Amino acid sequence: MKNKEYALNLLKAKINGERVITYVQIADLTGYSEKQIRRFSKEIENKDIDSMLIHSNTGKPSHNSASNLEMQYILKFKKQYPHISIAQFMDFYHEDIIFNSNKLEDIYKYYLKKRSYSFFKNLYKNNNIKSPRRHRCFKGKNAHPLREPSTRRGILIMIDGTPHDWFENGKKFSLHLAIDDATGEVLAGWFMPAECLEGYCHMFKILISKHGVPENVYSDKHTIFKSPVDGNLTQLGRMCQEFGINIIFAETAEAKGKVEKMNDTIQGRLINDIKRKNITTYAQLNTFFNDKYANYLNNKFSYPPKEEESEFVTVDKNYDFSKILCIKEDRKILNGCVFSIDNNYYQLIDTKGEIVKPFKGTGITAMKDIFNGTIRAIYKEKIYTTKQVHGHNKDPVKRQQKINNQKELEEYLYRQLQQKQN
Repeated sequence: MKNKEYALNLLKAKINGERVITYVQIADLTGYSEKQIRRFSKEIENKDIDSMLIHSNTGKPSHNSASNLEMQYILKFKKQYPHISIAQFMDFYHEDIIFNSNKLEDIYKYYLKKRSYSFFKNLYKNNNIKSPRRHRCFKGKNAHPLREPSTRRGILIMIDGTPHDWFENGKKFSLHLAIDDATGEVLAGWFMPAECLEGYCHMFKILISKHGVPENVYSDKHTIFKSPVDGNLTQLGRMCQEFGINIIFAETAEAKGKVEKMNDTIQGRLINDIKRKNITTYAQLNTFFNDKYANYLNNKFSYPPKEEESEFVTVDKNYDFSKILCIKEDRKILNGCVFSIDNNYYQLIDTKGEIVKPFKGTGITAMKDIFNGTIRAIYKEKIYTTKQVHGHNKDPVKRQQKINNQKELEEYLYRQLQQKQN
């Protein structure tokens, strides 16, 4: 370790004849090179030791310090985002200003340059700006042991639905999110008024279309996945089963902490990105999130898997998702060769457009498309289109609304919201 004061004292003793010692010996004793010791010997002829121990730049502004013009420009840019973390503001400033070719005139005019995280941290501190995101301190708390991530992509996908006021208008929408355990990358997401079957179906369709069918899905015990009455799989559980996906249920929120943490990160960042990109509707947000924002997040936060091979099973680009992503319910053929679903009667239609006439009491499986509501049916292992029989509607008023669990309540409230919007 270098000791400048000791080196200067030895040089002073050498110059005054108080000690016989060479420059090489002084260098060995003090950690400096012989060249540096010889430079000190020239300086000490005109300076005292105390002045040499004080750095020449002490008390002077740093050559890298920001000018008043630059500081004013940064603070003006900050006003666009009143509630933004230090890290995200640094990203916005660099992406929208420093690395933006359309801002070259501003860069030269205001002497702008790339700045470090510590610069922006001091900016917040010196201007009494509070960051909305603070790191939690776990000192004195029982921390959960870290689990080793999966070795390959597609082995384990974590999914979760989290409500948040994304447009800051008092109305919360749930983000149905899927991330890969091996890389931490965001695979797909979909926003809906509540955590619901349709939201997860949109998410799974994007996930499988882009990446393929994963081996396992890790979720909480929400009633969308598992019936609280008998423990059987729900419609969504059945869909996963038909895709060949195994569902693993987490006992606690901490067990799927990776997706919880990503949800927290997205909640902290996306609100400002919505303003930044002038997004005004959830239809725009769903497109933006899956086409651009997922990749943006992955470039910042994901990491490579331990093994390059992937366990995702890719599907054909023309794959018919409606065969699986649909509501399937067993029905019986009634008088007139019809079956009922959603208070309406339907007839089976073959490829020639003619009515199929199964016997009364014959069992079929009705299929209601999640995305467009069209009705088809499986009869004798063959899928048929249907035709609604008008004038034979059941009276919905006479049908008492029964709500047995949280899942049914959320679906009922969601249907009410859709009716209001239509």
